[in-house]
Amino acid sequence: MTKEKELKRKLLKQLREREERYRSVTETSPDAIITAASGGRILTMNHAGRKMFGYGPEIIGQTVEKLIPPHLREAHREGVQRYLTTMVPHIIGQVVELSALRADGTVFPIELTLSAWEDIEGVAFGSIIRDISGRKRMESLKEDVAHMIRHDLRSPLVGIVGLANRLAVSDNLASKQVKAVFTISELGQRMLNMLDRSRDFFQLEEGTYQLRPEPVDLLLITQNIADQLKEMALARQVRVRIIRMLDKKDKPQINGDRLLLENLLTNLVKNAIEASPANSPVEISFARVALKQASAWRVDVHNQGVIPLEVRSRFFDAYVTAGKPHGSGLGTHNAMMVAKAHGGEISFISDDEQGTHLLVDLPEKPYGQNR
Repeated sequence: MTKEKELKRKLLKQLREREERYRSVTETSPDAIITAASGGRILTMNHAGRKMFGYGPEIIGQTVEKLIPPHLREAHREGVQRYLTTMVPHIIGQVVELSALRADGTVFPIELTLSAWEDIEGVAFGSIIRDISGRKRMESLKEDVAHMIRHDLRSPLVGIVGLANRLAVSDNLASKQVKAVFTISELGQRMLNMLDRSRDFFQLEEGTYQLRPEPVDLLLITQNIADQLKEMALARQVRVRIIRMLDKKDKPQINGDRLLLENLLTNLVKNAIEASPANSPVEISFARVALKQASAWRVDVHNQGVIPLEVRSRFFDAYVTAGKPHGSGLGTHNAMMVAKAHGGEISFISDDEQGTHLLVDLPEKPYGQNR
């Protein structure tokens, strides 16, 4: 055997081995893996792809548009032509959510990752496709359950607020009882408002929330929250103190969403009370700061507890909690989302010497408003 034939034999063997490895990976993948020529002809489709789309081997060689719903085909053609003309990727290399078309005509949601390369026949495209129908059904179910919970909770809360309002006008209550009744009414009404606007938190998570700003007195909100959490603080032997390190004429007031800011401050003060050692203070102070060249107010919620090292890097992530058996891990995450929605920032300092400072910087006017 000549050297040339030997080299050719080795190259063919390597090529077959590569094809076998590729086939082994693609045929065992739970996701659809499809390759297509630049002209739209399907070159390969793995077992998961044929099962997902409802085709047999006959799909090879047919147009990829058979997998695309009619209303998306023109955009697909334009995208392919733009890439072939400019070679500038738009969605290539990214994970995008789209719709796909099965052989029986049903449209279903997918997650698509697209790639492209050049070979001797020109440009080819590869796609990894995941059917996300189950995930979308679960998201829809969660929304339906949340809607039912909001509906079912409203009725007893309306009754509580109504009863508290009736008690408030009674003439046989002591002053402390009247104050307690007003607190019950206020908390019940706030809960009703939160239920009515609970969808806002979905929009905050998605980054689509539109702020509805109004003048908000941060000091007044904090004083109300301290009063409402007084019994909780007493039970834990913690003192809540509001430190006024400012001129009485200079009020810590911003333009923001009152309900969301109440939620932010309630979460931070409540967390500080829960994290405080017994017989130690929770101190809340206000100071003017500059934030992105704009005037802002800093709220500093300080307690003597220390954030555990294992959660510090994920402190503002959802569902992160430590040391609280019944904690949801959503308080600081929600606070972070509310701060960001106002164009603000939230951070912390935590060590054994000074305890923990939760720092929230909120611009006096949300970005985009006239200054």
